[in-house]
Amino acid sequence: MIDKRTIKGSYKSRKIYFLKVLLIIVLPLTVACRKELAPEINPSGVAGKDFKEIFDAFWNGMNRNYVMWDIDSTNWNEMYRVFSPAFAKLQFSDPADRLKAAHYLRQMTAGLKDSHYTLQFNDPLLADSIMIPADIRLKQRPDYHSPYPADYFDQVAQRYLDQPYYDAAYNTDPEHSLRYIAGTIHHNILYFRLNAFSVYRAFNSDNTRMTTLLNFVFNSIKNNNTAGVIIDLRDNTGGDLQDLNFFSGRFINTPLQYGSSRYKSNNNPLDYTSWMPALVTPVAGSKPYTGKIVVLVNMYSISMAELTTMALKAMPNTTVIGERTYGANGSLTAEADLNGGSFTIGDFAVIKTASAVFKFKDNQIYEGLGFPPDILVPYDQSGVAAYTDKQLEKATSLFTP
Repeated sequence: MIDKRTIKGSYKSRKIYFLKVLLIIVLPLTVACRKELAPEINPSGVAGKDFKEIFDAFWNGMNRNYVMWDIDSTNWNEMYRVFSPAFAKLQFSDPADRLKAAHYLRQMTAGLKDSHYTLQFNDPLLADSIMIPADIRLKQRPDYHSPYPADYFDQVAQRYLDQPYYDAAYNTDPEHSLRYIAGTIHHNILYFRLNAFSVYRAFNSDNTRMTTLLNFVFNSIKNNNTAGVIIDLRDNTGGDLQDLNFFSGRFINTPLQYGSSRYKSNNNPLDYTSWMPALVTPVAGSKPYTGKIVVLVNMYSISMAELTTMALKAMPNTTVIGERTYGANGSLTAEADLNGGSFTIGDFAVIKTASAVFKFKDNQIYEGLGFPPDILVPYDQSGVAAYTDKQLEKATSLFTP
């Protein structure tokens, strides 16, 4: 098993990157436009050199922008009572006080339900003070384990897939590489492995190896020429929301509601829009997929991996296998677009937080909890070390008469 210390930095950087690119579609016109803020309460406009000012900007920014106060157990007013006097005693010029301020902000937000919430500091002194409450929550799970070894899925493909099969990599930027694998199992089960979602961009790239792989997958789905498909989203860090239609839309020929989304309607903490349908739109020329759909997930299936799982689960022929997912279902967008979501505190800090709350078609909100599998197959460390895949084997068994 790979030492998790060797993957911590790279995994965290990949996760933050893909959270940043999650939402790249136009939101429904019924969502309220961003209300202009008075300069004295706009957190982005603070100078960021006075801790009383920084605290007020942070507290007010979260009070106004955070979209989950009605489902979150954090008492935000109590945080003001406790920490406002503490910040008033700090001096920005003192490095020890800057470290203390970062510690206070981490304490204030450690229990937030939003699994997209990320607190980052621009001060190099505070580079290691990043706060992601969902990562803390993840490590408290009784079944917690590290991500799979870097070569695991390549080794699994060699062992379980028919030869030859397809594999391809595509760099969305110099630091982040997509790694996709596709082929068949027993010559009648389509297998598609994605480590992150950027299918649309990869398909429209000049990477011939990647486009060949994706054409194989898309044609197999369209022609319905296998008993079914296994979509492997384990250790999938999320990505582009446009892939929801571009990929999942290939399994349907009419719009599919798989849940609902809710946004902020005003600057007050508990002002929300009504719940709006979350839809998958079919790709032009697509047909209903009649084969079995099996989705493999684990606790590192994040964000778009979870939304895709839920979209596919809304179809009657889908089974989800593996572990409960990460639990980051809300969408992200720029601060200027909506009444809630991410914001900055001058030059001091960047706060990434969801701009919408999502609930599945069963009327349940899985934010902070993770989406449960239909069939639980726990992580098997001894099997992983031997490149034996119990979760994939269970998925394959569903196709046995």
